[in-house]
Amino acid sequence: MTSTPSRYRLRMSSLRRALTTLLLSLIATLFFVPGVLASPLGGWWRLMSAVGLVLSIVGLRIVLGPVIVVRDEGLRIQRNWPLRRDIPWYRIYQVDVIPGFWNLEIELNSGERISLPCVDDVDRLYEELERHRSEIDA
Repeated sequence: MTSTPSRYRLRMSSLRRALTTLLLSLIATLFFVPGVLASPLGGWWRLMSAVGLVLSIVGLRIVLGPVIVVRDEGLRIQRNWPLRRDIPWYRIYQVDVIPGFWNLEIELNSGERISLPCVDDVDRLYEELERHRSEIDA
């Protein structure tokens, strides 16, 4: 049975998310798009504008998109877009809560420890990780 993957965004207030989205969108449309399309500018300015436009899009992806996706096959951690890491459930040894910060850290069978990014609903993420991990143990 295939279920819909759960997606978790970075923990951020709604106001901060909206302001960050607005700021990145304005910077991209007011500065970088005209810089890429303007013909009198030199090649270096066009190149720098193209890099700025790509970085603005990456920033929007990080602010608006999921950083952790819980799927039936395993856990997907979006590090910096487009980089991501897929971890199958059988490789996860245990899930720990870091006291004081309330972040999650997973330990793999190999001994490697990975700190997960701080997400909106960390309690639900912890319960879902434990459920998937315990299904493998059963």
